[in-house]
Amino acid sequence: MDPQPKVSLVEILVIVAIVALVGTLAAVAVSAARSKERDATRLSNVRQVQSALEDYFNENNAYPEGDKLPLGDSAQSACLGITGFHADCSTETATIMRSVPRVYESGLPGKVTCGNPARKAFCYSVLNQGDAYAIQFELENSLPGAGLQKGVNCAVPGKMAAGACQ
Repeated sequence: MDPQPKVSLVEILVIVAIVALVGTLAAVAVSAARSKERDATRLSNVRQVQSALEDYFNENNAYPEGDKLPLGDSAQSACLGITGFHADCSTETATIMRSVPRVYESGLPGKVTCGNPARKAFCYSVLNQGDAYAIQFELENSLPGAGLQKGVNCAVPGKMAAGACQ
């Protein structure tokens, strides 16, 4: 009969260290993927709002009123109707965007805030007496292919750019 091989303490510690390293690498990879998914959601939401704002402009020849308006706010900008942003669409005869998306807050350091009280948000302001608008938003990662940076970015009619809105 062969005697049972003995496992030394050093071998056990090496195995535990390897398992811990693999677990750490997996957690980092999952975290990075979630961060990129949140950014993709944010960009999609900003593009949807831009599209709705263009529809509004086509109907009214101006963009809706608002100054540092937190988009998706249930008290003032949860809906975009034919007459502008509202808390809800119940009084609107025509609705452009029934549910204005709010910022996906997870992972953001809070560099873009607006409203009263101030909170993380997509911050909308009308410019030039309704001829333009600016939406300030934040990303967790840079997107060089899209010309966007980690942190504060700006969406204006027809484009997005890195940096704060002017």
